[in-house]
Amino acid sequence: MCDDALIFNTLFTGVYQKEDVDIIWQASPLPLPPEMCDAIQRYWDELHNRAIFNGRVARLAHWAATHVNCKLVLHPSDYRTLLYSNQHVQHIKESWGHQYLSRALGISVVAVSEDNQLLLMKRSATVGEYPNCSDVFGGHIDVNEGAVPCVFASMSQEIHEEMGLSSDEYSLSLLGMIEATEHKKPELIFQAKVNLPAAEIIARAEKAKDHIEFSKIYTILNSHQRIKSHLKENGADFSPSAFGCLCVYMQANFNQPDREG
Repeated sequence: MCDDALIFNTLFTGVYQKEDVDIIWQASPLPLPPEMCDAIQRYWDELHNRAIFNGRVARLAHWAATHVNCKLVLHPSDYRTLLYSNQHVQHIKESWGHQYLSRALGISVVAVSEDNQLLLMKRSATVGEYPNCSDVFGGHIDVNEGAVPCVFASMSQEIHEEMGLSSDEYSLSLLGMIEATEHKKPELIFQAKVNLPAAEIIARAEKAKDHIEFSKIYTILNSHQRIKSHLKENGADFSPSAFGCLCVYMQANFNQPDREG
């Protein structure tokens, strides 16, 4: 069912809290070949959708994990490099080497309501990555000058901006990290158990700061069989990170393998 060989690779899994995650921050960005910098700038200049903002984001350099803790080595990159990298994977590998792929670290959350509904959304047509695809909520780790990023704080910020929820309205856990097979983008997977019914969460999200990033929100029952069936019927509509996110979530919560034999 959840074929990680085709869509994503599981890098590590577990159940981690904030104190279980160690961030090693390297303040200098990865130096890119001058020709690649020029290509990135040309690509960015050709984008017609000027609503896309070139923010600073964290890039994954290295990682290590056990079932009880994990270490992430991060340094700064930016969103335009991510978009260029996603669209030019083979060219980057052949021209400069795989080490120059963006590797911007995504963060995704499976949000579950108190009435046992799982919240999903359809991405808008104007977003930079996977427009019009089905997805879970999430984004990237914003980089602020002089500050070491916190992945839990970054995820809480995305939940607030996309769903309108405050941190006292849910409990947050990290379930692991995957990597999209297509462009090697890593993604941290969180789960949020929200102390509100699904209807209230949807109402909040529709008024949230970043509500323009999705065109609709829908729910499915939070059960292994229902999630599995939904992915089987609609998997081609999901972003790779969301597909992998739901597979890892099922494995963590329903003690089921993340793919069929």
